[in-house]
Amino acid sequence: MGKVHVSKSQLIKDKTDKIEKIFGDLKEDSSLEGFIGMFKQNYPEDWNRIVKRYDEHKKLRKKGKNYPMPEPKKYLENIYNSYIDKKN
Repeated sequence: MGKVHVSKSQLIKDKTDKIEKIFGDLKEDSSLEGFIGMFKQNYPEDWNRIVKRYDEHKKLRKKGKNYPMPEPKKYLENIYNSYIDKKN
């Protein structure tokens, strides 16, 4: 029996466009919490895909090993921080 893997599809399709749109809509309130809330509201399918992929990783985790993917909110936090770093 072969090794079980998680799906390899892209988590967020058109990620750059979606992230830019969210930051454009946030304007003044570009906080992490605002970003996560807006992402979940505007892109529920993408949010569900992130959660599903995380759950797949979690099920396949070997005891004593870390997940290869961060928790869903941390995943979005990483995207948020990357965007902020690029803009500064």
